Parts: sequence; C-alpha cells; structure tokens
Amino acid sequence: MKGKSPRAGMQVVIIGGGPGGTGCALALHQLAAKMGREVHITLVEGKHFRGEQHYNQCAGVLSPPLPALIQERLDVPFPYHLSRGLIRDYVLHTGGETILLSGEGEPSVALRRVQFDAYMLEKVRERGIRVHQARVTDVEFHADRVVVYTENAPLQADVVVGAFGLDEGTGTIFKRQTGYQPPQALSSVVTKYHPGEAGMQAIGERIHAFLPRNPQIEFGAVTPKGNHLTINIAGKYVTVDLMHAFLQHPEVR
Repeated sequence: MKGKSPRAGMQVVIIGGGPGGTGCALALHQLAAKMGREVHITLVEGKHFRGEQHYNQCAGVLSPPLPALIQERLDVPFPYHLSRGLIRDYVLHTGGETILLSGEGEPSVALRRVQFDAYMLEKVRERGIRVHQARVTDVEFHADRVVVYTENAPLQADVVVGAFGLDEGTGTIFKRQTGYQPPQALSSVVTKYHPGEAGMQAIGERIHAFLPRNPQIEFGAVTPKGNHLTINIAGKYVTVDLMHAFLQHPEVR
C-alpha cells in the first residue's frame, strides 16, 4: 500500500468464498461506492458450490441478528427461500437432566450450508466483483504489493484478506509467511438421518444439544432440517467410531 492512494484503483484479494469472504467483499464494495473510491476486489475460492460439487461441513443454522445484518449491512435479501425449517427452542441434555430453553425473539433459520454459500457467492458476482475459481498455493508479501499464487494464475494486490476460516492448507501458508497462529478449534463429524415424517414431527422446531459423559466428545447436537436431521459431534479428536457411539446413546436414540 506504500505511496498509493485509495482512489488510484486499489487491488484487494480476499481468500475464501464462505460467509466471511463474501460478506467482506460485499461490505467493501458497498463502502467503496459510498466513499467514491475505486477498489478492485477479487475473491478467490477453490470450491464449486453451484451444483453442490463441493461443500463445507456445517450444521447450517443462522440465528438473529444475522438475517437482519445481511439485509441491512450488505443490502442482500436474506434467502428465506432456502430455509429447511425454523428453530424456535433448544433442548439441553446433560447428566440425565433435560432443560428446555425457549426463545422469545425471532427464530433461527435452518438451511443447507452449500446452498447458502452458493447464494452469497452469486450475489458477489451480481455486484460485478470478480470471483477467481482456484485454490491458493502460496502468498508472498513485498514492500509494495502482495502476490497471491493460485492453481492457475498469480494475483497481485495492495491488500490481502484471509477469510479462509479453519482451512489448514491456507492457514499453514499464512503461518509461514506472516507468523499467523491458527486458533485452537475442535474437530467435528457431521452426518444426517431420515427418521420419516412422524419422527420429524416428534423433534419439532427444536435443536437438541447433548453434553455426553464421554470425555472425548465435547458436545453433540441434533438439528431438524425439513425431511432429515443433521447430527454433529465435536471434540479435540472426534472420529466416525465416536459418532457411532453417540448415536447409540439412549438419550440420543
């Protein structure tokens, strides 16, 4: 950025096409227009969300105030048409006790993460923001620019934004080049189950959260989504075998 005016056509590269990356791109585009500044934005994403070729594992529940923020701050209609159901209450299962947590405000919205990612990325394209479909392979920081290397072509930028979440590959690149330290995080295993119409009605518009006694599982959750349940567990080293054990627990069954 040294010696370069923001009005001279600043180049910004955003790495990551999930909600963080698309939200950043839309907000920056809107702010630049309000301030009368020319900013060229390129969003880099290696996954193809359209057609559901790729996806990010996620329980897929958006809670207030996110719907309002997307509409008010990003000027993007919230995709209620993608909703797979509303979440009005939470049920906490712990130590043999069950606690109902009822919300009085706006309900949360359950949806499929891949469809939400595709929707937000399409809104980015509609604003004229360039989407570079490739994975990042390296990043170089120079005194006057940043070079972002991808699978098919290098990109030069004045500013680079790392919106790659917990992606280990990109996190390793930034750690090597900048001293960035990836945050501590839990791993997760996600699956889905179709209990039939009667089973879905029994669950209702509630997320069931579990704090199992198994020390390897920090928590588990069962989330209704239209015609199926999304089930996830999280812990430091969770595995498919631990998911099987969780599903066999009497409270979960």
